[in-house]
Amino acid sequence: MAFSRNFPGLPPFPDDVPTAPLLRLSLEKLLRKDKEEIQRFCQVCEDIGFFYLDLRESKLGTSILADADKLFTVGESLFELSLEEKQKYDFSRQNSYFGYKAQGAVVVDRQGNLDRNEFYNVCF
Repeated sequence: MAFSRNFPGLPPFPDDVPTAPLLRLSLEKLLRKDKEEIQRFCQVCEDIGFFYLDLRESKLGTSILADADKLFTVGESLFELSLEEKQKYDFSRQNSYFGYKAQGAVVVDRQGNLDRNEFYNVCF
């Protein structure tokens, strides 16, 4: 699964940090039109507005998880490209939110410190 393979050694979430009580709904049960799961879905949408969707145990969900694993590999390959290659797709030069942003391209505070993140936005 993507989580364990792509984030090895991730420590457990701390017990002393407050969390939101999120419901976990089953995609498989929703696809099977399970009445109880549909009722839980409607209720959580009204009460909280968001939820975890468990993709396991569903052919469609398993396919989505496999695609996510492939995208992690694509992402790794993308960021291993040379800076020169990635900057060909600089989103600021294209006046767009889609494309590449290099680390240190944006001032983040009054002291003039630069950001420390690099990303590539894509549009579907």
